[in-house]
Amino acid sequence: MVGIFRDRVHAGRLLAEKLGGSVDPHASVVLGIPRGGVVTAWSVAKRLGAPLSVIVSRKLRAPYNPELGIGAVSEHDAVYVNWELVRELGVSDEYLKGEIERQKKRVHEYVARFRGGAPLELRGLTAVIVDDGVATGATVIAAAMAARNAGAARVVVATPVVAEDVVGLVARHCDEVVWVLRPAVLWAVGMYYEDFSEVSDNDVLRALRGSAVS
Repeated sequence: MVGIFRDRVHAGRLLAEKLGGSVDPHASVVLGIPRGGVVTAWSVAKRLGAPLSVIVSRKLRAPYNPELGIGAVSEHDAVYVNWELVRELGVSDEYLKGEIERQKKRVHEYVARFRGGAPLELRGLTAVIVDDGVATGATVIAAAMAARNAGAARVVVATPVVAEDVVGLVARHCDEVVWVLRPAVLWAVGMYYEDFSEVSDNDVLRALRGSAVS
């Protein structure tokens, strides 16, 4: 099944319908994961009438295969490592430590770029973490850990499409997982979008200013 969503904005509208009355917009903040997740989050926040911000989470890349994630890091010193995969691939401690530090640096850079360096403050709020798709779960898990560390009273992970075998793993790190589609096998998130164009930093900044194209 291909092209279920016209684009990230359309996917966000459908996702907001799934969130429905389970999220109080007056006690919640919608947090997009850059880059693509922010456009989807903009659409969710607009439909729910909730404030929008960004939460930065970066994939830890496997050696010799940067597309494969072996974990992720996020704000507030959140680090998630898929130890089973690390052992299976024989990833050295030296490589893992170096990759964690590299991606932590990128997290700081993105926080400065997209939030002006302001700390993530979620005390007492429901954090609705949005990405445009969840294949392995690593980036949303690290983001959920960061939201907890930032004081969120409740953490919801919301995505238009998530792999069926990943839902349980993600659910261990948050209070609720919400999705539109849950395929048994998720080869590529982009196959569920008619338009899955690359999102630029400027696109993210426009969405955060409330001016994403609908």
